[in-house]
Amino acid sequence: MISKVFLAYILIALSAAPPTAAAETDGPATASVIHPLDAPTAPTGPSTAHPATPVNLPTGENLSPTSDHQAANAPAISGHSPADTTAPVAVSKAGNFIDTATGHSVQKDAEMNATSPHAPEHYQEILPSTTCFPRKKSHGIENHHCNKALNKIVFAANQTLDKFSSLIFGNYKTCNVYVHKPQNATLTKVQLSLMVHSLTSACHSVGGVSSQASQIAVKVERGTKENTHEVDRPICKKQTCPLTQSDCLSAFYQLPTNANGIFVHSKGRRHYARVTSGNCTVTASTTDLSAFVIPRQFILPTMKKLINECAEHPGKIYLSGGAKGYNGDILLSAHPANEQLCE
Repeated sequence: MISKVFLAYILIALSAAPPTAAAETDGPATASVIHPLDAPTAPTGPSTAHPATPVNLPTGENLSPTSDHQAANAPAISGHSPADTTAPVAVSKAGNFIDTATGHSVQKDAEMNATSPHAPEHYQEILPSTTCFPRKKSHGIENHHCNKALNKIVFAANQTLDKFSSLIFGNYKTCNVYVHKPQNATLTKVQLSLMVHSLTSACHSVGGVSSQASQIAVKVERGTKENTHEVDRPICKKQTCPLTQSDCLSAFYQLPTNANGIFVHSKGRRHYARVTSGNCTVTASTTDLSAFVIPRQFILPTMKKLINECAEHPGKIYLSGGAKGYNGDILLSAHPANEQLCE
């Protein structure tokens, strides 16, 4: 009788015992959940516009241009001779060239389209699409000359480009640097230096054009006598035309001015004015596309120097300063209204 009661207690105790470890493993496992606030998010801002790394492009060395800006559409920004642009091509350090539009490889002698991989992440939003010039067009640019050309560009006190100009130029020996931007846009010295460094690294010794989403473009080209100028020195053409000093001075005095004697344009373009008198057409413009700021009487001596030294030859001359932009000069030119009369 005692043994039956004892056996009953044992059975009751066994029925109340917790499940075994084996029984726990047989049940469904609970999936781990990452809270949305802790989960890694997709990158935001300008970096999302960059395409995925092309085939054969080494990880961490994405040199492809931004997807929404084809380098072939970069604006020509030379103040004197617009440069040709070429179809964009991505290039890796290993020498793999990929057409960013088709994904197919192209020949190595094609112009390289690249974005420098060495830029700090903080400046990724200004990295441009880049088109290099062919070697036959431009070569011999020394990068350290480009650094000195940058140092010749005048910045505001806060180290930004002024908001009055649209075209800015800096030159030192073998390197010309052009910056084309919307008039009210600006760019810091650090950002511009980064763009130029990226361009000269990708287009070593040949130069090229870089553009970005904010319509700011930078061009680096070989500095030559044809694309640089000296101020206060007339540049006369060889052809002889029936130009007279009286006609050219008359045209100069007829250039429209405001009440302060500062050149203006009847159609609202404050950086440009042109008048023809007799057979002489005189044009006044600012090199940075900003407004004139000095009265006509201070420009007259430079105009007289041009027509006296060039005489019957068409010509032009640059006057230092006189523009609202910090880097602008005034360009004066005298040309025949009818070039068919020239010899």
